[in-house]
Amino acid sequence: LDYQTIYDQYLEFGELLRAGGVLMTYSCSGGVNPDLFQKIIAGAALDAGVDARITAWLHAAPDHPVALNFPEGEYLKGLICRTAN
Repeated sequence: LDYQTIYDQYLEFGELLRAGGVLMTYSCSGGVNPDLFQKIIAGAALDAGVDARITAWLHAAPDHPVALNFPEGEYLKGLICRTAN
């Protein structure tokens, strides 16, 4: 995975969102765990000068369980973030 490309895409959200704007973002990569996903989004927001908050974590539906012995199976994840007013 090219984490720099992912980061660069999110860095642009500082230019795209107005105050109070909402970003809904998703990842379906097993190579990006939920913690890393949040760190990429948070780092890009910080570097873009955007004060944003996570308002919701999104996950796969219950009919898509994750095996305890295969955490990479938690590849469907999303964040809903809102910028400060």
